[in-house]
Amino acid sequence: EQLGSDNVKMRNYIYSLIDFTEVQSILDIGCGNGYDLLQIAKLTQKNARLVGIDKSTKKIDEAREVTQNDSRFSFLVHDVFSKLPFKNKNFDVVFSKDLLECIIDKEHLIKEVHRILHPNGKVVFAHLDWDSQVIDGQDKKLVRKIVHMFGDWKQKWMKDCDSWMGRRLWGTFNRTGLFKGNIYPYVLTNTKFCAPYYGYERIKDSLFDHSPFWFSL
Repeated sequence: EQLGSDNVKMRNYIYSLIDFTEVQSILDIGCGNGYDLLQIAKLTQKNARLVGIDKSTKKIDEAREVTQNDSRFSFLVHDVFSKLPFKNKNFDVVFSKDLLECIIDKEHLIKEVHRILHPNGKVVFAHLDWDSQVIDGQDKKLVRKIVHMFGDWKQKWMKDCDSWMGRRLWGTFNRTGLFKGNIYPYVLTNTKFCAPYYGYERIKDSLFDHSPFWFSL
């Protein structure tokens, strides 16, 4: 998967929040095609166990194809809206990016993460706050409309769509009373509106999905 340099830089910052050198087992919830897990694997011990789960059979097939010759990896098709298919105290690190907004019962998933996490294990949940996007443009009304349209874009596979998840991440975890941690804000800045920059690609995806709306402006 080819990502823009801005997206890669953001993800590398997220990975840097955990020292993976002593980690033996990692779970990526909502792993997609395995991109993040593949990058994290470069930071771990050679014998680390790397597990990814996602509800998309297509994405899991892609992840399995890329890692078929590496026994450290295993990928499962699983709907993360239900109980996680792992024993208690099973992972040193649980990682997830931009998934929690799609979950209706967010606190249930967080409790499941706590259940499968080793004592003193680490959790990294990263989430963009979609409704905080700032876009320069001549037509302010149109820009605002695009931002809110993107933030409220509930794709077919999503059971929920919370464009404020980034700002709600701390409170959502804190309400469970199960974790102590920190918030690390990151500002993704694009000075060009073109491929392959992250802002351009995401808005393009949204406008394509809303094409009748777009052409009625």
